[in-house]
Amino acid sequence: MHFKPRKQHVFNTANVLGKDYIVGDIHGQIKRLYEQLFTLGFNFQIDRLFCTGDLISKGTESIECLNLLTKKWFFSVMGNHEQLFLLGFQSSDYWDVLQQKGGEWLSQHLDRFDVLIRWKTLIDIAMPLTRTISVNGKSIGISHASATPDWQTLQRGELSDEDIWQVLWSRPLHNNESCKGIDMIDYVVHGHSPVNRITQFDNRYWIDTFALKQELTIINLNDFNMD
Repeated sequence: MHFKPRKQHVFNTANVLGKDYIVGDIHGQIKRLYEQLFTLGFNFQIDRLFCTGDLISKGTESIECLNLLTKKWFFSVMGNHEQLFLLGFQSSDYWDVLQQKGGEWLSQHLDRFDVLIRWKTLIDIAMPLTRTISVNGKSIGISHASATPDWQTLQRGELSDEDIWQVLWSRPLHNNESCKGIDMIDYVVHGHSPVNRITQFDNRYWIDTFALKQELTIINLNDFNMD
């Protein structure tokens, strides 16, 4: 089915007051997220937290995770689970898929169209397909699963249906030959593909560790050495 995100790219300027962090897919684990943020000394007044997408499904606190999109300190890109939710407004088959993936949060609200529209609006407005953030003079891209070979293609929004599918669904870690560096960006951070630890190929990093470790990976981008 044809899908085009309402926002394809957002640029976030440098945080001159606090620190920037990035976390892998949260998947309904908001209590664990807050526990780790407090341990890190995250300052909710001046720090920012970026996410690789997939706030919903699997965990039991998906609604609370969606509500993170209303917080001034929280920023995310879209994940494939958010795409499935949006596609559900075109065909309920996609909501059936979500309900099979820890979707009790959705099952309990299918008769509340006002609530479903609120979540749709939050995702449309606050979860672009990709982001670029400026940290310590470097440009760091964030996309859920993968990226086009040239990051500027994503920034310009010149995307085919295949490009969008790659960004949201592909798993290049399954084939090391496809894990090539991304041009026109210093670094890119992804989630989606389960890993035991931060996994690097060229200028790309995969950080979705919760499925295998039961612990979120949260990186302080101001201190993390990506070279």
